[in-house]
Amino acid sequence: MQRLLVLLAVVAAVGSGAQPLEIVVDPEWPDYDDAITLYIGGTWDSLCTPRDPKVSVEGATVRVRLSVPGGACPKVSLPWRLQVPLGRLARGLYEIVVEVVDPSGAARILGSREFYVAQPNWLYWMSNRPLTWEDFLALPPRQRGEAVAQVCLSLTYEYGATARAEPGGPGLLVRLTEVRVHNRVDRNRSWALPEYRRPDVLEHEQIHFDINEVYRRLLQEELDRLAARLELRAFGVEEAWQKLREEVDKVYMRFWRKCQEVHDLFDKEVRERGPMAQREWRERVNRWLRNPREAPQP
Repeated sequence: MQRLLVLLAVVAAVGSGAQPLEIVVDPEWPDYDDAITLYIGGTWDSLCTPRDPKVSVEGATVRVRLSVPGGACPKVSLPWRLQVPLGRLARGLYEIVVEVVDPSGAARILGSREFYVAQPNWLYWMSNRPLTWEDFLALPPRQRGEAVAQVCLSLTYEYGATARAEPGGPGLLVRLTEVRVHNRVDRNRSWALPEYRRPDVLEHEQIHFDINEVYRRLLQEELDRLAARLELRAFGVEEAWQKLREEVDKVYMRFWRKCQEVHDLFDKEVRERGPMAQREWRERVNRWLRNPREAPQP
């Protein structure tokens, strides 16, 4: 089984004037039905941080052109972050190129990365839709170790937020408005050896999918509580998004790590004790699905 983190980020080298650039694609493995958003940021060396993104798509190149204002720019190390909607793209391999244009009109590349837009391939957990062997579409890798099948799971989140001026203060007050946690299988990256497409092997992969669902529910509950109480102060939009993401990520990582521990324990016990251990885990995970609070907590 393969597990994915919430977002895929690439840090690219940049020239003079900034620290390494982070380019995040959301969703992390987009298909052509997804509305894609980029998150671009890093640390700048003055108050004149990049802004006003303009996007163009030229064949397989997605070019994001930023600008910096002219005039006096006090030197200071300042975090910055921009949200750049791309919308939907056709299937294929793309390169993102991020450029910045100075007041003289000179352009330079801050960084780049590649990403792939696939066909719709996600299967979300549903109580009435278990895994089937038709969901394992990838070819087995040449080097696969002891595994005879692998379901590619992800546990991801998305959220919205609002910001308002701080009463009597110079900054912003930021609150979460909505958080959604997703548990899904990437069918195009899940595989099984033909000779092992048996009911017991499929059940094993389903139990992994169900374990992920238990921790999706626990994480959703915890992030809902966070949204109800969290209010952050920040002095700009970039700082606000950075602080908000840090708070959400703290919660996410606690539950993600515990989820991985439970996946590993399940595999270990089945390797050591065989079918009896798998039957016990099937019953155990069914109980957790009815009451996630019975599962090991982070």
